Amino acid sequence: MSVFGGDQEIGAVTAAAHEGLRFEIRAPGVHLYGTLGEKPVVYRSSLQIPGRKRPVRHVVLLSKTLFETKFGSNSEARRTVMYDASAAFVLHRLAVRFGLPVLPEWAEWFRAELERRNLIEELIGINCSPVAVKGTKLRMLRILSQGLRRHTIVIPT
Repeated sequence: MSVFGGDQEIGAVTAAAHEGLRFEIRAPGVHLYGTLGEKPVVYRSSLQIPGRKRPVRHVVLLSKTLFETKFGSNSEARRTVMYDASAAFVLHRLAVRFGLPVLPEWAEWFRAELERRNLIEELIGINCSPVAVKGTKLRMLRILSQGLRRHTIVIPT
């Protein structure tokens, strides 16, 4: 969640996130209620705009689950949340997160394999197409090894 405002608005939103309170998000065609869970990750900044006496405050709040999808975080996680559902992005993010040995040419096959195994779930998003991929590093490696054994994906000579 990204919020712009003054000191009071940013303080209220940040406090609500840390308290685990529910947020209401409205956009054209979308009306959501939810929380960021326990221990949200908070990034704050200020924007000095010419002609304004005070800076505009900006805060980005991420759930711990989304934050842990970065490289090297919680390699034992059973779910990875991504903001883009494209095959190339899904393969790239999982490869970066878990250190998987992959080739970009495998993206379409890998995405189809995740769908066939019901390991990918579409989520609701605003200005993005988020998905959650279920599975650990070991599970992703097993999927890749089966594809190589069955020759549905290959390593070029």
